[in-house]
Amino acid sequence: MKKLFLAFLAIGLLYACNNDDDGNNPDNPLLNGEWNLVTVSCLCEPINLQVGEHVWTFDVAENKLNVQNNVSENLHTIPNTGEYTITLTENTITFPEGSYDYYFENDKLYLADNPEVDGPLIEFVRE
Repeated sequence: MKKLFLAFLAIGLLYACNNDDDGNNPDNPLLNGEWNLVTVSCLCEPINLQVGEHVWTFDVAENKLNVQNNVSENLHTIPNTGEYTITLTENTITFPEGSYDYYFENDKLYLADNPEVDGPLIEFVRE
């Protein structure tokens, strides 16, 4: 009986020690890699870009976002060229410029910050 109790205790400890409850870095292979920003919609003036003009590269394993702005004008609601530390949860991405819900639809990535009340909705495509 003592051996059975110890076996259950060992199984319980192993189960309790897994790393799935971290929540800060979900392994999302869909987000990882290079995305081209093409549209920003909000109460502000809409922004429409061509593929390659504003590229975001997500490195989920390293919690990094690299932004490459290849247009000369400063675009509102969009971070400047640089590398940013990000925090991910199951459906939220946070970086110094703000926090956004993210989701995928029709092979596109969307970042949303309350678009129902005219917050930005940012659309990305892969090349």
